[in-house]
Amino acid sequence: MILATLISAIVVLQPAETVRAQIQRQYNRWGKAAKTNDVETILAILTPDYTLKPYSGAVIPLKAYGASLRKRKKENKPVDAYETKILNLNLTVSGKTARVTSDETSRKATVDPITKSRVSIVHIHRYLDTWVLMGGKCRLRSTVTQKEITRTEKV
Repeated sequence: MILATLISAIVVLQPAETVRAQIQRQYNRWGKAAKTNDVETILAILTPDYTLKPYSGAVIPLKAYGASLRKRKKENKPVDAYETKILNLNLTVSGKTARVTSDETSRKATVDPITKSRVSIVHIHRYLDTWVLMGGKCRLRSTVTQKEITRTEKV
């Protein structure tokens, strides 16, 4: 009995680096799916009780978020390519929940209307995400936008 309990504890408790790698893979899947409006892949990353709290402060439940993704897909709206980088990860003692601070960064090339020079508009969303281990996979339970930054860079 003690051996079975010990073995199950070893299976459940994962090193933070392993969890970090799993979550980063999920962020990468999401970014790739967003570029092609692959709604089902994005929704598969989320838990059934997922909520998004954008910078405006409104809380958007999974059903409404899914509807907005489907509308964007139906209207064939393009999404700027972006990448998400984990800045910080705190794993609970049980190893089943991780709170992650991440930056989602998109860049869009354009021409500055005043200088006529080529610039890149950089937009960063800083998120506080809560990930949970469900069915052996890391899935996203909530996203809270911490801040948004927009700047231009010379190309």
